[in-house]
Order: sequence, then C-alpha cells, then structure tokens
Amino acid sequence: MNVETRSKTLWRSIALALIASLAAGCDSGPSESEFHAACMNEGKAGASKALNNAMGLDREAFCKCSAKNARAAMPSDGYRLMVFEMQGKRQEVAALQAKMSDADKMTVMKAGFEVFGKCAGGG
Repeated sequence: MNVETRSKTLWRSIALALIASLAAGCDSGPSESEFHAACMNEGKAGASKALNNAMGLDREAFCKCSAKNARAAMPSDGYRLMVFEMQGKRQEVAALQAKMSDADKMTVMKAGFEVFGKCAGGG
C-alpha cells in the first residue's frame, strides 16, 4: 500500500470513529411512545390507580400530555430518569441519580411538578 492509500484509509477510519462518537453522544433517551407506555403501565399500579380515580384523571390524556411536555421541560437525563422510575428500573434510576448534581435533581423535580400540574389539569 502506498502512502497516499494509507493516508486515505487513515482519514476514513478517523471520520468513521468521529461519526460513531457523535452518534453515541446524540442519544436523546427514551422516545415519547416509551414514556407513554411506561406512564400507562404505571397507572395500573394500586397507588396510581387510586390517585387517578380520586382526581378523575383521564390516564390516556395525562400520559400523552406528560410524554410531550416532560421531554421539553427537562434535561435528557431527567426524562430518562422519569421513564426508568415508571418502569420500576431501580438500578438505572440509582445510577442516573448518582451522576446528577443536587441542582440537576432539583431541576428535574421542579419540571416534574410543572408537567404534572399542566397535564393533570387537562393541559
């Protein structure tokens, strides 16, 4: 292989590695449909079911609204955290919380309350 061919091969390898690393960094987490499914499933649990009934909450509308608004209201780790919590994935929740600062946790909590208020009120 001559120098020019090796150089082109090297640049292709570098370009592929760069593209792969950028693609990995663009992971936006769970989709809205995953959020919606997790929310609907969580609504079947005892405490959530009782809350839905007590508030007269339309779970379908609430989950659809929450999925849309949560993604816009919070950082991707917070959105991911909410989905993991609804799915009951305790280890994933703990791992995400461990890498979040107190300020990040507060941001996620505030955003969660905002989304709940907006969506539980028929937003």
